[in-house]
Amino acid sequence: MVTLSVLAIILMLASPSFADFFERYRLRSAVDDTLSVFAQARQAAVEADRNVTLAVGGSTTAWCVGAVQAAEPAANSGALVDETPTACNCSTTPASCQVDGGQMTVDGSGRPGVSVAAVGTAFTYDSKGGTLREEDITAGLPKTISFLSSSQRYGLAIQVNALGQARACTIAGKRPIPGYKPC
Repeated sequence: MVTLSVLAIILMLASPSFADFFERYRLRSAVDDTLSVFAQARQAAVEADRNVTLAVGGSTTAWCVGAVQAAEPAANSGALVDETPTACNCSTTPASCQVDGGQMTVDGSGRPGVSVAAVGTAFTYDSKGGTLREEDITAGLPKTISFLSSSQRYGLAIQVNALGQARACTIAGKRPIPGYKPC
């Protein structure tokens, strides 16, 4: 009986740290999955020699990130293809987010409590080298997408530089998360 009482007390004391662990885990998962989509989109742009546009859609709490690749030119048609594809709407039509024939999205619904502060952000990877297009560079760098945990104590940002390289970092004023440097 004494053993059960001691065990119950230990579990009650550990409960807040478990909640904190899961809060950080959801945030890290969202950021890591989004970084993966960025890397795959950049690689696909270069490999297929077609621009890829990334966009953050939905709302701050019901967010998604999607990528769409420019259409492949028809053989011997002589028709021009739009170099910069219009951003897909991953919140209403996720199937429109296609790169190399496969759907490319990250959905925030599986990460309860994680919010995104950059809904509406879009930029395009150029097919020549995977860099950002000149229009995106002149609009300001780095491109930043901020993710916040449910308690707002933790925050990570994804920053994309002119070369198209994406990195994650801890937002200033938020608690540090192991493995991420401050922005």
